Amino acid sequence: MFIAIGTSLQVQPAAGLAEVAADHGARLIIVNAEPTPYDERADEVVREPIGTALPKLLRRLSVESD
Repeated sequence: MFIAIGTSLQVQPAAGLAEVAADHGARLIIVNAEPTPYDERADEVVREPIGTALPKLLRRLSVESD
């Protein structure tokens, strides 16, 4: 799983990590207020403020892993 939080995913080389992760089968989750170039490759895109989205996402991931 690769979670990109609060980034436009346009600055290299860090932005390329989302692509590498997706290419290798990782689940890609993007939390960002604006669209990114990787939204179509993402398994989930969250368009909420980070302070709201992140606690909810972490709770969901915690429940799913139990």
